[in-house]
Amino acid sequence: MLDSKALAAIRARLGLSQEQMARLLGVSFASVNRWEAAHSSPTGPTMDLYKALAAAIRAGHSPESIRNAANAERSAFLLALFQMGYAKGGRSVR
Repeated sequence: MLDSKALAAIRARLGLSQEQMARLLGVSFASVNRWEAAHSSPTGPTMDLYKALAAAIRAGHSPESIRNAANAERSAFLLALFQMGYAKGGRSVR
């Protein structure tokens, strides 16, 4: 489980505002704000997205490449993100 500080660190590492992070996750600004203030926590698919973002960062992908993937169609973004975070044997997805 990622705590509020970890969620904020992921967003900061990506260079995003809370509003931008909300758009990337497909949630409201208020949700991101509450999660980072430890008033509540993301669950289900949203927590999975945070974990995949963290995995993609740990795998060495640049914040820019992750943000660029987010600009793609939603399904393409999710596929690219999970490949970035969980693909074996290298940093390249394409």
